[in-house]
Parts: sequence; structure tokens; C-alpha cells
Amino acid sequence: MKNRFLIVFISVMIVCSFILMKRIERSRTKTTYSIGILQTASHPALDAARDGFIEELQHTMGDDVAFIIQNAQGSISQMHAIAQQFHANNTLNGFFAIATPAAQAMSSVEKERPIFISAVTDPNALGLVYPTTNVCGSKDMIDVNAQIEMLIQLIPHAKTIGILYTAGETNSITLAKLMHSELRAHGLTPIDFAVTNESDMAAVTELAFRKSDAVLAPTDNSVASSISLIVSIANKHKKPIIVSDNMSVRFGALAARGVDYKESGRQTARIAYAVLVEGKKPYDLPIEQTEAKAIYVNKKTLDNLGLIIPDAIKNDVVLV
Repeated sequence: MKNRFLIVFISVMIVCSFILMKRIERSRTKTTYSIGILQTASHPALDAARDGFIEELQHTMGDDVAFIIQNAQGSISQMHAIAQQFHANNTLNGFFAIATPAAQAMSSVEKERPIFISAVTDPNALGLVYPTTNVCGSKDMIDVNAQIEMLIQLIPHAKTIGILYTAGETNSITLAKLMHSELRAHGLTPIDFAVTNESDMAAVTELAFRKSDAVLAPTDNSVASSISLIVSIANKHKKPIIVSDNMSVRFGALAARGVDYKESGRQTARIAYAVLVEGKKPYDLPIEQTEAKAIYVNKKTLDNLGLIIPDAIKNDVVLV
């Protein structure tokens, strides 16, 4: 009986040891991915892109992914310093660059490991899309024609439209030119108001509202960061501001027909998974367009301006 018990005990111990060794082996071979996140600045749209990216990868990879998050807070010199630090960090498997300045800074120093992008309007104009590139992800180019049609339907009396943008942002310049052409094509008169630095924002915005029936802004990091100031000036002049960032409508902009930045981050995360885990090459993956389906309208601003939502767009409107 004693021998039989000893045999059973030894057998159980062997099985337990085998299971333990397998678990140790799996833990040793388990790959952990580290991603450096370079965010251009702090504002709701870029924060949403970052959160969507992290949440999606944590959902699909669990504890097998880690992030190092750095925010340049709008400083170009800081952006490039962070990009250099990330480039020198050999433990990072890839990089997530949020918005055009971050994508430019990261791609200028890193040519091998994958760079995933979101909140970039025109990656082609930046030279980020070419054979054997290490850049992939999503872009936030809006449908400018649809945006102008929305403006006309919401503000039918507007004839002179100010375009407020930052002169130093490539994405803003690209969209401002498209807006200029589309406004003229629709019989409206565009006037450009370019902000050269952040300290000029208030003065340029004041001028824009004095000289325009309504003001239109492209996707622009400085505009998004200053949206509370811009809205306060718009309210003073009792004129509407149309933006390209849905999040800014919460702060009092009249309306936007922009992309969902949290979904943009999720979209880029799915592409990152395909590269890091499934072994796909960034240059084999086209940079995807994030969809812009809904029109976001601030109900309080709409009422204060005495405007109404026409039946033609009512089904597409989300009231904020």
C-alpha cells in the first residue's frame, strides 16, 4: 500500500512539474511589444486618437503590449528631441505619431522600425508615402465639398467666409487651399486668415470675424488648442465658426463634419497589430481614410445665432 501511494505521489509530481515547466517555457517565449507614442499637443481630438489606439491594442494583445507616451505640447524642438530619444531606444518595436508635426519629426529620424500615424491630413504631401516606406496608419482628410455644402445649408445668408488656419502646419495649408477653391466653386468669397504664431491667434481671429459672415477652420492643431478663445470671439461678434474637428463642437463651435478621432486611433491600432503580430510590411498597407459620417451641431450655439437645421441634412445631424 505504501509503495502504491509513493508511485501515485511521484506520478502526480512528475505531471505537475511538466505543467510548470511548460508554463515557464511559454512565459519565456512570450513576446512583449513596446510602442513609443509621440503626440503633437494636448487637445481632445489628439487625446481621443491616442486613447483609441491604446484601448484597441490592449483589447487585442492584453499585457503583451506596453506604451511609452510623450507629448511635445506643440513645441517643434521638443517634438524632434522626443523623436531622437525614441529612435535611440532599441527596446521599442514601433512608434505611434499623432498629427502631422509628430509624423514629420518621427519619420525624419527613424527609417527602419514601423511608424504608425493618425490625425495626419495629407501624408502624400509630406513625402511619407513611397515605395519601401516604414509609415502606415490612417489619415483624417475631410470631404471639403461636403463641408462647404453643410455650411451653406446651415448659414444660407453667409457670402464672405474667413478661413482661419496656422501658416506653419502643412495639413492646414493643404486644406485651406482646398476650402478656398470649393468656396469659390459654390459662389462664395473666401478670405484667408493665417496665424503665424500662437500669440497672434486672438488678433487674427478678431480680424477674421470682423471681415467675414462666418469663419471656417481646417483640421489644425493650434486652432483646436485655442478653440475656447476662438469661440469666445465668435460669440462676441455673434457669428458662427465651422470647424473640421468634431470634438471642438463641444466647446461652442457651431458645427463640424470631421472624422471620429477615437475610431481613427483604433483603425491605426488594427494596422499596427497587422505589422507587429502578423508580420505584414508597412509599405504593403495603404494609409486608410477614416470615415466622416455625421454632422455635429452645437444646439446652444445654433439657437443663439437664430439658425435652424434644414430638412436636407436633419438625418445626418448629431446635436451636441
